[in-house]
Amino acid sequence: MEFFKVVSPEEAMASVRGFSPLPSEEVSAFDAIGRILAEDVRSPVDLPDFPRSTMDGFAVRAADTFGASESIPAYLDLVGHVPMGEAPSFGVGPGQAGRINTGGMIPEGADAVVMNEYTSTPDQATVEIRRPASVGEHVLAVGDDLKAGELILAGGARLRSQDIGAFSGVGIISLKVHRRPRVAILPTGDELIDPRETPRPGQVRDINRFSLAAAVIEAGGIPETEDILPDDLDTIKERLADAVERADAVLISGGSSMGVRDYTVEAIDSLGEPGVLIHGISIKPGKPTIIGRVRRGSVDKAVVGIPGHPVSALMIFHAFVRPILGQLSGKTSPEAALETGIPALLSRNLPSAPGREDLVRVKLERNGQGMIAHPLMGNSAMISTMTAADGFITVPLEQEGLKAGTEVRVTLF
Repeated sequence: MEFFKVVSPEEAMASVRGFSPLPSEEVSAFDAIGRILAEDVRSPVDLPDFPRSTMDGFAVRAADTFGASESIPAYLDLVGHVPMGEAPSFGVGPGQAGRINTGGMIPEGADAVVMNEYTSTPDQATVEIRRPASVGEHVLAVGDDLKAGELILAGGARLRSQDIGAFSGVGIISLKVHRRPRVAILPTGDELIDPRETPRPGQVRDINRFSLAAAVIEAGGIPETEDILPDDLDTIKERLADAVERADAVLISGGSSMGVRDYTVEAIDSLGEPGVLIHGISIKPGKPTIIGRVRRGSVDKAVVGIPGHPVSALMIFHAFVRPILGQLSGKTSPEAALETGIPALLSRNLPSAPGREDLVRVKLERNGQGMIAHPLMGNSAMISTMTAADGFITVPLEQEGLKAGTEVRVTLF
């Protein structure tokens, strides 16, 4: 096999762009958390659809409270108590007030609410007001929250708990969301065994199958894990071909570096055009990564050869596979902390070889200076450096390292 031709991270990133969102499906709004909206959602009604109080107190005409103070209170006639969940049976005229609880409907004629803290009731028919109220104070008017026809959330946004709450408030109980990408994970290597087994000399427990499956779930996808594949070209071709037909993306772990038993490139190219696009990226960890596309009808399927070392596998997933899954999921609204990172100061000098982009795991700590990023060094076979990390920073390939105190951007895991 010819050794891989290394390309820049920018060229590699270009190869993972342009995947079309998966078709939409309609699901219950209450099951849609974390999913990606397939279309804009607008409010069908005003919210609220009646004027309501935002405080416990008394509904009044604001003009009747002007000039009220602790020394010269205003006295109003108490004409009723607004029942919760019902329209009030009375109105508020000049010199009158009605008792109201938070969420209660504002009676006709009232235009403000005075909080309980600034009132007292010297008798059952009178309320004393010790503070003036302005028009609209502690009142949520019709449509103040959302107006009928107003955009609640644009298509391409990831649904959060607050979004589900907004939809519930206006009676939207089902949503069109993009289908979750199905990702087949194929571990390869004669040295791998199931984690439940005890390894003999020369054998290692399979880490990548499970860490990658978990990463797919974190990215909003559905993992489909395969049994460990032997280092046999015919078997790899057969299982890879099957995976491409049923999954939206395929990750084949191991078999991406040079060696007589590494068959990933040949297996991907055997599936049809366009085949392998990238074999080798000027990045650490993850240099021998393979990125391919396989066309099925009008749809491109992503096939990524993930390096076998556990750290390399996860770092390449975050750098290149996660963006693919975002596109397949229909995501168009980036989450700032994930896409641009959070700022931190580097705790020490960090050397780097020129001409290579380094992805460095870091642990975050907050002190008097702000957020501090501590680099975690270690071989890419050491999964413990990932469990200790909060995220990673990127050392650009044109730089020969970073100095202590440099502000860096930490991409969170």
